Amino acid sequence: MKLYASSLGLLVILLAAACSGPTGQTRLEVDPCLCIGCGECEEVCPYGAVEVVDGEAVIDPALCHFCLRCVEECPEGAIY
Repeated sequence: MKLYASSLGLLVILLAAACSGPTGQTRLEVDPCLCIGCGECEEVCPYGAVEVVDGEAVIDPALCHFCLRCVEECPEGAIY
């Protein structure tokens, strides 16, 4: 029984880590002061999680898979 509980605890920890970003954050943010609304992040997102609205990138956390392609593509470093 102890082995099962230990394995279950490890599974919970692994699932929690898989549902958060690389630094433990649970969603990506866009700095509106840095975002220029170029749309490069929107184009590169394979999940359709990024949309430029009124000249600013908006990330839908329900669709975001933390692939970080938008972070890498952003020329201004506005997504973190």
